[in-house]
Amino acid sequence: MPTTVLIAGGGPAAIEAALALDRLAAGRVAMTLLAPEADLTYRPLSVLSPFAAGGATTYPLDKIAADVGFTHVRGRLAAVDPDAHVVTTVAGERLAYDVLLIASGARPVEPFPAATAFTGSLTDQERLHGIVQDIEEGYLRKIAFVVPPGSTWPLPLYELALMLAERAFQMGANAEIHLVTPEQAPLEIFGEDASAELSFLLAEAGIMVHSGVDAVIEAPGRLRAGDTTIEVERIVSAPRLAGPKLAGLPQDPDGFLPTDPLARVIGAPDVYAAGDVTDYPVKQGGIACQQADAAASDIAARAGAPVTPEPFTPVLRGMLLTERWARYMRSGEVAGRALWWPPAKIAGRELAGYLEGLDAAAGRPAGTPVNVALGTGTAGVEVLSLH
Repeated sequence: MPTTVLIAGGGPAAIEAALALDRLAAGRVAMTLLAPEADLTYRPLSVLSPFAAGGATTYPLDKIAADVGFTHVRGRLAAVDPDAHVVTTVAGERLAYDVLLIASGARPVEPFPAATAFTGSLTDQERLHGIVQDIEEGYLRKIAFVVPPGSTWPLPLYELALMLAERAFQMGANAEIHLVTPEQAPLEIFGEDASAELSFLLAEAGIMVHSGVDAVIEAPGRLRAGDTTIEVERIVSAPRLAGPKLAGLPQDPDGFLPTDPLARVIGAPDVYAAGDVTDYPVKQGGIACQQADAAASDIAARAGAPVTPEPFTPVLRGMLLTERWARYMRSGEVAGRALWWPPAKIAGRELAGYLEGLDAAAGRPAGTPVNVALGTGTAGVEVLSLH
């Protein structure tokens, strides 16, 4: 009898795990995907939508299910009974499992009541599009992008700020753009070289950076960054991420699931977790896929596949994207050419190549090589243009 594997979630980590299990343990596992959505939404590209330069791509889960070999059940995970090996959905449906992998993500929370939190949703894309139009037409001149304290992923705010500065320049608009972050330096998590390159790009764009401070919004349009008071007309923030607080499972005070290096939930036998739902502090798609790979390798070995479990060993990869160019960042490295392949926003070992194949089959345009120089003096290198 194959091992019954229930994957809760319909995002990148969930699909990465399903793809990995299909490759490692086909015929040894019977997979069910529990997800409320009909599609996998590739959300990182949503930063382009406010500028009418692209947007999030969707992939039908029914198509992925047919390719990979899992059953898609529409529903959202609400609770887990590890002893009985049963989950309960929000609608009250009960599903049994031999092994459970939770990749259902975190809850986005608006950190500031007077700010627009950009989650990448259609509503947020429309709000940001309105802000871009107001900048273009001169109705809006002062804006602040704010990275909140706590669990978050700040990279999209830098992309939005850089693209807005470029759009304002193209339109001849006199825009004052601030970026406030508790990071000691922009995207310091990627290392000194990447942070220095980003600092150069921000300065070149005329964006005023206030780093190493937690923003305090004192009133609509007025915020304090350390000792500096900033008066603006709009404030855009990243969401703060909170754990889902799933009933029946051990969790930290914020509701995130504690995991070991093989992505097993500590204190819950036969339960794994990957992605933003875990207590790993970096909430990013590529990291989520690496956690999913670790879980899949251990689940496959348990199912009798001839594989050795591979522990989660994080390698942070990130693409800083604008309408015209990209910067590829890997822990300690930065380049204008791809540092991994395919050069996807979410660098999943299984997911990136699979989605590239779907894009090719659908006739979606790929990038074209162009030559640019990094601002910090690096020789010209190849990047992928979006056009």
